[in-house]
Amino acid sequence: MPRETFFNLDEDKKKKIIDAAVKEFTENQLHKSRVSSIIKEAGIPRGSFYQYFEDIDDLYYFVIDETFDKLFDVGYKRAELTDDLFEYTRLTFDVDIQSYKNDKRHKFMMNVGKSIGSNIEYLEHHNNKRKHYIMDVLDKMDLSKLKIYTTEEKIKIYEFLQNIKRMVIQRSLMNNLSKEESKIELDFLLNILKNGLLEKE
Repeated sequence: MPRETFFNLDEDKKKKIIDAAVKEFTENQLHKSRVSSIIKEAGIPRGSFYQYFEDIDDLYYFVIDETFDKLFDVGYKRAELTDDLFEYTRLTFDVDIQSYKNDKRHKFMMNVGKSIGSNIEYLEHHNNKRKHYIMDVLDKMDLSKLKIYTTEEKIKIYEFLQNIKRMVIQRSLMNNLSKEESKIELDFLLNILKNGLLEKE
C-alpha cells in the first residue's frame, strides 16, 4: 500500500505517476520493470518515489488493485441493468471485447497474469476479492430457475459463462467478425446452455 505522502499528492501528480507505472508495466512484467523508467516518465526524483512507495512491488500491486477495482465497477453497473445472468453476460460482452481489441490494454493484462502468478499471497488476496465481486453480482441475479444451489456451484457457473464469452471474443478476433456476428455467436452458445442440446420429447 502506498505511503500517506502519495495520497496527499494532488490528483494530476498522482495520475502522472500511475500513468507512468501502467506504461512500464504494459511494456514489461514486474521482474523486468524499472523504477528509473517510471520516475523518468513521471518526472519525479528517485527520492520522491521512495517517499510514496516502499518499492516497485508496492506500486505494482496498488496499480493492479486499482485496475481490477475499475473492472469490477463496470461489472457492478451492468448488474444494475438486469437480474438475468445470461443477459448480464451479454451486457458485459461489449466492454470485454473492446479491452481485447485494445492492444496496450490486452498486453498490460497479459503481463499482469504472468506477474502475479508467482505471488501466492497476492493471488489469495486477489482471488478472495474476485470471489466477493462475483457473489455481489450473483446476489443481484434471479437464480431461482437455475439448477445451482451451493456458493461453489454459483461461482463455477459464473466462471463458465465468462469462459464462453472469452472464447467467442478470441474466435471473433481471429476470424475478424463484426460486433453483430460476434453477438450472434455468443447468443447461440448461451441459448444452448440455457435450453440444452436435446429436443424435448
